[in-house]
Amino acid sequence: MNREDVYFLIDEEREYQDTLGPERVDGHQHSVAEELLLLQAYVQDAANAWVGMPGDSFVLDEMPKIAAIAVRCLENYGSFKNRRG
Repeated sequence: MNREDVYFLIDEEREYQDTLGPERVDGHQHSVAEELLLLQAYVQDAANAWVGMPGDSFVLDEMPKIAAIAVRCLENYGSFKNRRG
C-alpha cells in the first residue's frame, strides 16, 4: 500500500467518526485525555484480536481506527510543536 492509499483509509474512518451521533460521544468533543484513552482501548482491542486469532488480518482492521482517532485529536487540539511558534 502506498501513502495515498493509507491516507484514504484514515480519511474514510474520519468521515465515519464524524457521522456518529451525540449518544456515541456523550454530546461533547473528546478531551485530549479521552482521545488518549480511546487510543489505548483500540490498541488493546488490536492486541486482543491478535491473541484470539493469531495473524495480522484482524489487527489491521483496527489500525485505521487507531490512526483516525489520533488524527481527530490533532484536528481538534493541534500539537505542542505547532503551538510553540
